[in-house]
Amino acid sequence: MSKKICLGKGCNNLVDRTEKYCLTCSKKRVIEKRENNRKYDHHNRDKKIKNFYHSKAWKKFREGILIRDNYLCQECLKENIITNAEIVHHIVEVREDFEKRFVYDNCFSVCKACHNRIHNKI
Repeated sequence: MSKKICLGKGCNNLVDRTEKYCLTCSKKRVIEKRENNRKYDHHNRDKKIKNFYHSKAWKKFREGILIRDNYLCQECLKENIITNAEIVHHIVEVREDFEKRFVYDNCFSVCKACHNRIHNKI
């Protein structure tokens, strides 16, 4: 199989054409990402919203939405595509209106790809 140079900063290791990073650089990227997430959680994320998403009440409500939607991505279904949903999306985001966090009509089930697409539109 042909090789190429790792995309890691200053790294000259060779990797398979199907890979972007060598094992060392991949591990560094995971550690950097975790640290960035920790910093974001500590400095930027609203504690009230963070606590909400970690609450038992949200987990129970979320499960109810997934059951209601048969664990299927509602966005994919619009295109007649069957995809498992793993995320419950708030139409009006929790940070915009905290009172709508438990409103069934404000939530629907989506797959990761659709959730990312929805948030990239904003």
